[in-house]
Amino acid sequence: MIELNTPKSIITTLVNTIEKERKRQNLQQKELSNRASVPLPTYKNFIYHRKISLENLLKILFALKMYDNINGLIKEREYKTIEEIKKKDSLPQRIRK
Repeated sequence: MIELNTPKSIITTLVNTIEKERKRQNLQQKELSNRASVPLPTYKNFIYHRKISLENLLKILFALKMYDNINGLIKEREYKTIEEIKKKDSLPQRIRK
């Protein structure tokens, strides 16, 4: 399967989703940054330059009560065959280059 998303397109979608939710909740950028305990320049850097730490991104998602988006990040792989289930707990051998 060909992946049509790129990291930049995913980040752009994330920024747009967060901004829409912020506006839907009638919050100014400063109010959201205060609620999330993220400095306003950090929030603006995320919105305009697409750069943020994972910790600050999670704080913003929590402040907007976007828990479903967070759970999607930590979803574990689903196993489809018995062999995959048997192998899931075994560690791979050392990879040599």
